[in-house]
Order: sequence, then C-alpha cells, then structure tokens
Amino acid sequence: MTHINQLAPAVSVADTDQIPICQNGITRSATRAQILAGVQAQLALTSGTVLGRAGRGTGAPESITVGANLALAGGVLSAAAAPFDISALPQAASPNPADLIPISRGGSNVAVSYSELMAGIAAVPNIIASGVVATASGATATRSLAHFLADAVAVEAFGAAGDGATDDTAAFAAALADGQPIRLGPKTYIVNGQWTITGSAVAMIGVPGKTVLRRLTQTGNGAWISIQSSLFRADCIIFDAHRTGVYENSWGVLVAPSCLDSEFTSCVFTGSGGATLGCGLTIQASDPAPVRHVLRACEASNNAGHGIWVQAVEGVQIIACRAHGNGGYGITIDYTDPAFVQKLHLCQVIACEAWGNQRGISVGNFNATNTTLPIWGNANPDAISILIAENNCHDNSVYGIAASGRALSVQSNLLTNNGTSGGGAGIVANVSYSLVAGNMITGTSQFGIDAGGSIDSDIARNYINGTVHGINPGGSVNMRIAGNWVQECTGWAIVVNNVESDGAGNNFGLACNTMAITDNWICFAIGNGGGGVLLLDGPQSVLVARNSFVGIGAATIYQCLWANTDTVTIEGNTWNFQQRMVCNPAAIGGVQQIAYPDMLDGFMITAAAAPVQSMVSLRQKATAGQITFIKVINGGIGYTGATVTVSGSGSGSGAMASAIVSGGAVIGVAVTDPGSGYVANGSAASAVITGDGTGATAAAFVGLPVPEERRIRLRCNCSVIFTRIGSSPFQENWTRFDMMVPANAEVEWIGTWGGWCSASAPLADYLRFAGDGSLAMCTLNNADIWIRPNGSGHLRVTSDAEPAGITSSIGRGSPLGVLSAPPGSDYRNLNGGAGSTLWIKQSGTDASGWAAIG
Repeated sequence: MTHINQLAPAVSVADTDQIPICQNGITRSATRAQILAGVQAQLALTSGTVLGRAGRGTGAPESITVGANLALAGGVLSAAAAPFDISALPQAASPNPADLIPISRGGSNVAVSYSELMAGIAAVPNIIASGVVATASGATATRSLAHFLADAVAVEAFGAAGDGATDDTAAFAAALADGQPIRLGPKTYIVNGQWTITGSAVAMIGVPGKTVLRRLTQTGNGAWISIQSSLFRADCIIFDAHRTGVYENSWGVLVAPSCLDSEFTSCVFTGSGGATLGCGLTIQASDPAPVRHVLRACEASNNAGHGIWVQAVEGVQIIACRAHGNGGYGITIDYTDPAFVQKLHLCQVIACEAWGNQRGISVGNFNATNTTLPIWGNANPDAISILIAENNCHDNSVYGIAASGRALSVQSNLLTNNGTSGGGAGIVANVSYSLVAGNMITGTSQFGIDAGGSIDSDIARNYINGTVHGINPGGSVNMRIAGNWVQECTGWAIVVNNVESDGAGNNFGLACNTMAITDNWICFAIGNGGGGVLLLDGPQSVLVARNSFVGIGAATIYQCLWANTDTVTIEGNTWNFQQRMVCNPAAIGGVQQIAYPDMLDGFMITAAAAPVQSMVSLRQKATAGQITFIKVINGGIGYTGATVTVSGSGSGSGAMASAIVSGGAVIGVAVTDPGSGYVANGSAASAVITGDGTGATAAAFVGLPVPEERRIRLRCNCSVIFTRIGSSPFQENWTRFDMMVPANAEVEWIGTWGGWCSASAPLADYLRFAGDGSLAMCTLNNADIWIRPNGSGHLRVTSDAEPAGITSSIGRGSPLGVLSAPPGSDYRNLNGGAGSTLWIKQSGTDASGWAAIG
C-alpha cells in the first residue's frame, strides 16, 4: 500500500482539489474548499499588537495593544520594568474605611476593606507595638507608644488584681518603686495598713468616681496610708478606710511632715475610725518649713473624727471641697503646740461645702495655753493670716464656721441652719486683728455671730436673720460692729456682756472696753424679752451711733437700747425712720418728768404743763430701785474665787451677783438678780467682794446713772422751764437757777458727774426782745441786775452819735484829781456824806471839773 509520504509533492493546491476523508466508516472525497469552509479566515495583525479578545462573549479575535511596562519583540512579550513597584504608583490620600486591600486567603486572592483590616489586628496575639509612633492631640512631637505608656503605668502591670478582695499592697509598692506615675482603673483595690509611701515624687491617677482604694486590715494604730514622699499627687481616687470592718483607732490618709508638696484632686476620704485619730485626711504639722498642699474638689465623709485636718503648716489651699457626715469637724485647720512654736500660716479655705458635722469649718482654737484644761483667750494665737471665704456651711450641729486666731479674714460665706436655739452659731469668731464681713447667716441658732472675747477686730456688713441673738461681741476690746443687717431675731440683735464665758463657767479673761456699734440695720418684731442692743454688767466706752432701728408688730422704741453701763455715747440713731421724735414731760409721782427712749440723742417738746424736774431714759425709769450693774474699781490680786455682797440704803433687798475671776484678779461682776427697793437712783451702793485674794473693790449702781458726756439735744416748741434746785438727776446750768427755754429755741444737755449740765443756757429769762429792735434786761426771783466792770474799769454809756459817751463810776472819797472822765459822767462816793456823795463831771476830760451835787 502506497503511503502519503511516498507520493510526489503537488506543485500547487486549488479549492477544487480533492482530498480523501473517512466519513462514518466510509472513505469519501472532499474538496479543499469543503474542508476550509468551517475554518477561521486568515489573521492580519498590526506590528506591535497581539491577538486576543477584549470584549465579553464569543466573537472574532480582536487586536490588543501592548501597553506601558510591556514589550513584544521576536514573538516574546516581556515586562519593561519591575512588575509592581509601589513607589512608582501615584500618591493617594489617607485610606478611607471602605477602601479595599488585596490579601491572600486560603490560596485565593481576596479584598478586604481598610476598616476590616485594622479591626482585625486587635485579635492577633503577641503583637509588639512599642515602636508605633503617634502625636498627641495638640502636640508637635511624635513619640513611640512605648514612651507614651511610660508616662503612667498601670498598677496591674505589677500584679494588682483590683477585684476588691485580693491584697494589692505589694503590687502598689512595686509600682511606686518603678518611679513612674501610676494609673488605676475603674476598680476596687485592696491596700492594707500601714502602707507607707516614700520616694521623691509619687503620682496616682484614677477614674472619677470609680477607682477605690480600700482597707481590709490594719496593723497598729498608726496610719492606713502614710505619705512620706517629698512630692505627692492623687487624682480621682476614693480612699475608703472601711471603718465598718477595721476597728483600730488610726489615721486614714496621713501626709507626714517630710512631704512638703501634695495635691489631691477630686479625691474622696471616707470611713476612718477611732475615737481620736479617725480623720479622713490629715496633713501633719511641718511649720516653719513652707509647704504647698492643695486639696481641690475633694470630699470627706463618714469619718469618726474630722473629715480633713490640717495641722500647723505654712501654706495650704482647700478649694471647692465637700465635708459631710463626720463625727468631728468637716474641715479643720488647727494645732495646739504647748511650746507655741508651730502655728498655721497663710492658709485658704475657699468655696467649700460642709454639712452634717459638729462644725462645718474650724480654724484655730481659743486655748491661750494650749493645755488640756484650757484657759480661754487670744494670747498665743495658733492660726495667723487665714482666709475663709465663699463657703457654704449648713446643718452642722454646733457651728457653721468656727474661727480663732490673728489676722483672719472670714468673708462672703453662706451659713444656714447651724446649731440650735439652745447653743451654737452660724459663725463663732474669737479673733484678734481680724475681719468678719459680708456673711449671710440664717437659721435658729443661739447666735448669728458669736464673737465673744475678741480684740481689735471688725464685724461688718453681715446679714443675719432668724437667730435667737444676732451678734455677740461680749467681753471684747477695741471692736467695731458696723453696717450689719440684723433682722427678726427672737432675742437681741446685738448683745454685749461685760465679760464673756463659754457657757460652762470658763470666762475669756477680758472685760469689755472700747466698742463702736454703728450704722447697723436692726429690725425686730417681738414685744418683750429682746430687741435691738443690750449692754450688760457695765461694758465700758461703748459708742452706739447712726443705727437704724426698725420695729414691726409688737415692737416698741423702748426695746431699741438697754444700756446697763455708765460710759456710753449715743448719737444719730433712728426709730422707724421718723424725722422727729416728741417726748413731753408728764407728772410721775408728783414730779414733772421727761422719759425719753435710750437710743435717742435729741427730741422735741411740744407741751410742758409745769417746770421739768427730771430727765431720765426709759431704761432708767424701768430699773429704778434695782441694781443694774456692778463696776469693778480694783481687781485685787491672788483670787481663785470670790463672792459679791450688795447692800444699800433704804429698804432695798434681793440683789445677787457673782464675781468673775481671771489671772488672780476680779475682772467683772455679773448681776444675777437686780433686787428692788434700793434708793438714790444713779448712785453707787455698797458691793463687797470677798474671797481668797485681797484688794478687790467694786461699786453697785442703783438704777442707771446719766452716762458721762451723754448728750441730749432738746428742741422746745413751747416755752419750757427746767428746774435746778430739787431736780433729779440734777439739772445744772451756768445761771445757777431755774432755766427757761423759750419757744422755738434749743438746749443741749450733757451728762456730767451723774447729772445734767446745760451746754448752753438760753437767756430768755434775762434778755427779752420785743421784736422792734429793743432789748429788755430782766431778772428772776426778785433778783437784782448786777453790773461789775473789772479792776479800774467803768460803766460807759455811748451811742453811734457820741462814741466816747460818758462813764458811771463808784469809789470811795472825792474824784477830784483822781478820776478822769468826759463831761456828763457821774461818780458815787460810797463813803457817803452830805454834799459829797454824788458827783457830776462838768468840764474837761481829765480828773478836774468834778462838782458835788449831793
């Protein structure tokens, strides 16, 4: 059989040429044209292109151009550059969360969004991100994450559990030893006492309201946490000393003297227990070293002792803190150094709130000796230059604010419902050289401001409403009570005892002297038992001036001022803003008497039926026959106790008094029962002081005397006669006789030696004016008119036309050659004798020209 390769090759091939084919097992012939009919036509390609199909679906081949980074040469398609060079790609903006990123997943190429990729990183374990860099918001420097984390380390990094049960004390100690600030989570960490914090600088940062340090056990009676580092900071940490489970008498958080710079911000101190040490936060004495301690927006509550106690330091700020529900004081700045060396200086308590404590805020103490059995007084003050301002103290059981010391400023505080009607005060201020001003005090406590025993201080511009007594500056020296608004007290607006005490028999060692009560608004509504200003037991040198007394309801002008003293100056006060007060004399027991309100220094008389025989104040009238006060003349020496016995003339009886002893001397006497029936009102009765000392003497006053230099200005709308002889108190004037004040004239009386003396005597009784320019000289009681020239002077009668005039003289013997006078003058020889008694000057101006005419 002949094979194809044995055949001779054809010269050319045409479409009609036949070719054998096998078709269904049968050999058949087919032309070339038949065979090529189902074959693609010849392809014609442009140089530099390849054959393919760019479109979708079945179709004819398409020419595809070779693009950038590819080359077609010698039938080979090759890359002209690196296959995928990222740096050669165009710059794009920061990825958007929806941008896609290619990844290989299970051998397949897939795309994930940028946000999905970043979220998935958190699930990858053991990623080391220390080198990740970032720029803090607002900063310019880029720092690694490792550096950021080193700014504050989590205590959990040192093994703390923060589960409220595991003891984390060792972990905290290790964290502090690392020297970095410690960041605490919203957990409860157990730290047991005593935990001592040392180092040069310590900072702990918590989560506001959620980070708690709690004590479960305490070893010893020291402190739960003792801060002894040089510098300490704590932010947003609740320090819970857990006194319901820990019963030891121990400090809570204690800042030791070695720490001179501490700052607590938004921290809470609670649950400290113990009878003497259980204070939430205590800053121990470090004076005289200057310090910088700051408490800002902190809270102290439910501590057995004080909430916050700052001892003798120089420089602390307590700002916008809250103290409530503590067994002692809410906030106290105080120290009692028996050596009087360590004191409190330059401290500030500002914008704090304190409620539900014994005292809201307490600064200093009034213990002059710093001994357990105190001796009260302003000597050796422990608190110096302290500011207490803009605080809100309410519902404390005894005092809202208690301040004692020197150079204290207690200003613009709000005091509400502190103390009770039986005790306590909005503010107690036993101070020296200090200012208590601009405070708002309301409630029913015994005092609004209790400033007994103070020295050289100013109580000004305070508003007090509803307390029993408004202001008590008793037993004080050199005080000004000015510009206060005291409204609707149930007792007295201002009460001044000569010697003040603590209510337990311990006096403050001072007798009241030199006090100005001026420019106050005093409003009261009670009918008796209280009123405006009460001066008791003889305070000395008191000024009551320019006060506005306002009475409403059953109040009377009699209640404005009760002054049981002999040295008080009263001027310029008003009652219900009346421009003029009228006080007319009335017959009292057969005596024409003017009884004027004690607070006045002037009034008008519109009717006088008879000569005035007595001028007394309403209080003098009410206390007639009583022992009103007992004035110590000599305090004596060597007394530890003394008694007082009162005796007087007449049928007086019942007066009782107690002597007040301080420093071995009797410094005052308190009248406990005024008795009755004593006579010689305004005079001194016998008061005998007996005891274990010597030399003390005193005088008991019956009724009230006319205070020395007391001035009363009377405007007489009608003619008024003031009797001299038989008047009581005695009414003296320079005429030494009864004095008449004509209608529309004034007279001023001045208290002098227990009576009245007219500062000026109107001469209506002696000089009368007819209204036509004439003058009449008159006398009273059939008396003569006396004219008495001095020495060699003469009575001279002149006129405008004759200014030289004439003289009228008296003498003994002849005037010839002796007496010079103008013509017309007369001379009377007191030796008498016929033809030589009366002489007339007939000529000349010398001593000649005299002629005897009778």
